[in-house]
Amino acid sequence: MSKKDQRREKEITREIHRLFWRGNLQSKSTLIFCYLTRIPAVAAYNAFIPLVSAYAIQAILTRDFNSVNKYALWVLLLSITYSILWATGSTLISKNAIRGSEYVQEKIFSNFLEKDYDFFSNAYFGSLGAQAARIRDAYNMYGELVTQSIPRQITIAISGIAIIAYNSVFLALITLIAMGIVLSFTLLTSSLRLRFRRRVSEASSDVAADIGDALTHGTTVKSFAMEGFEKKRLQSTMKTWSKAQYKAWVSANPADAGRMFLAAATTSTLLVLSAHLYRDGKISITIVILIQLYVIKLVASTLDIAEIVKRYEEVMGSAYQPVKTMFLKNLVKDSENPKKLKTSQSYTIKFNEVSFQYPDAGKTQTAVNKFALEIRPGEKIGLVGYSGSGKTTLTKLMLRFMDVTAGQITLNDLDVREITQKDLRTVISYVPQEPLLFHRSIAENIGYANPKAKREDILHAAKLAYVNEFVNELPNGYDTLVGERGVKLSGGQRQRVAIARALLKNSPVLVLDEATSSLDSHSEKYIQKALWKLMENRTAVVIAHRLSTIQHLDRIVVMDKGKIAQIGTHKELLQDKKGIYAELWAHQSGGYFGVGIPGQELPENIELPVLAAA
Repeated sequence: MSKKDQRREKEITREIHRLFWRGNLQSKSTLIFCYLTRIPAVAAYNAFIPLVSAYAIQAILTRDFNSVNKYALWVLLLSITYSILWATGSTLISKNAIRGSEYVQEKIFSNFLEKDYDFFSNAYFGSLGAQAARIRDAYNMYGELVTQSIPRQITIAISGIAIIAYNSVFLALITLIAMGIVLSFTLLTSSLRLRFRRRVSEASSDVAADIGDALTHGTTVKSFAMEGFEKKRLQSTMKTWSKAQYKAWVSANPADAGRMFLAAATTSTLLVLSAHLYRDGKISITIVILIQLYVIKLVASTLDIAEIVKRYEEVMGSAYQPVKTMFLKNLVKDSENPKKLKTSQSYTIKFNEVSFQYPDAGKTQTAVNKFALEIRPGEKIGLVGYSGSGKTTLTKLMLRFMDVTAGQITLNDLDVREITQKDLRTVISYVPQEPLLFHRSIAENIGYANPKAKREDILHAAKLAYVNEFVNELPNGYDTLVGERGVKLSGGQRQRVAIARALLKNSPVLVLDEATSSLDSHSEKYIQKALWKLMENRTAVVIAHRLSTIQHLDRIVVMDKGKIAQIGTHKELLQDKKGIYAELWAHQSGGYFGVGIPGQELPENIELPVLAAA
């Protein structure tokens, strides 16, 4: 592993601790009171009860049975004290753990949501969901370690060593050295296992990603009868996880065996030394018994600490991948000193020599190349061109899903990079080519554009988008759940819900990316009226493959290879018979593009590949 990777791991580990401790400190008074109850409880049960028991044994040996009764009463009182303090501490810990868990879950969820378009374009959502759940579980285990297990073992160790030292400094020193050896051995062997735990975490994310991806696209899997393929794909990923998990488990075995040997050696050594001290008359038999009780407890405590270390490894392994994801930097960032976008009912949009090249594309694959255009307030602009000409990329740049490689885009002469993404997208209503809906009701999906909207406002927007045409036929009407990504609705129905959502948002700038592409001709005719009503006194950019939907716009921009090839009204563009627009118009059948490209005729006979027998 390189030094850079090592520094990265340490940085992520520190961030895990910071995140989890902020969770623990959500209620400082509760956490402090928790320690104030737990530590005395542990001391009462693990330190003083053995001490009192040893004196009781001495009283039995001397036949002082009155003292035995007294010591028995003390054991009872200490046990009651322990029970009360422990139960109180447990209640406080539960309260603190819930608050902390909420904090950590909200923190990682907020971080994931604040990632940019590039992150969500490349992420596996099943993996992200698994990471968000896994870090919550890791925090709960971490909280249990720092509020219960670790304070308990520290209290046992300090009180045990103190009592042994009170009776024999020599034996206390030997015990302390032995505990140090066991702990050092445990910590040395843990670093190797921690790396295995991280690999398990990464492999678990891959497994969750494959499962989530296959289930999300379950209808596609079934339509191609690819259930077997997906099972084999998951089996391959599971093998990677299995190997990582096996190595993580097996790597603990030598360390466990080593600790058991050291613990047994410590117990035997202290037993022999105690016997010699008793033989020489330096300690009584009562002290021998007392020391053995504490030594056994301390050795058990040392082994418990080893288990704590193993659980710590599990926590760090589980939390590593989610926090690593949190560390991913956004390609699109808000300015440190953003300017305020003034509220207006009309906006002028300028593209000043805008160029954009995808980060993973070659030098010759520039999506937008020196694009220059001014869209006046209230003007309706159409963008057309063959697939890959840069239309959708242009709208993504406009919305700052991506930042321009060169040039600038301005809104009322203000560079969009100088205002916050939230302010920018507040003034733009966007309807993508493939609108995705939440697995919520139709009303909730429409109302998502404006959380303050009343029910009647939602229904009004739905009526304008002709959503009510199909909703009225559903048993639960607008309260019908649409399924994940809107799978229960047809493409045209999802599109109408998305249009209704844009209508409800009622922003001064409208961007439609083939918003009517999934509609039948009957529905399109009515929705066009609604869209024209929506576009009144608003700046609009409309991408369309169906030219009939944009022929009445103020201007139509024809794009080719990221540049403006033609610009003008529908009639003006048709006059250039050799132009791309006229060729596109000629290729349409029923309002749709053909599959040809400029300057290339379609082959008369298309041969399909010969498929092997199933």
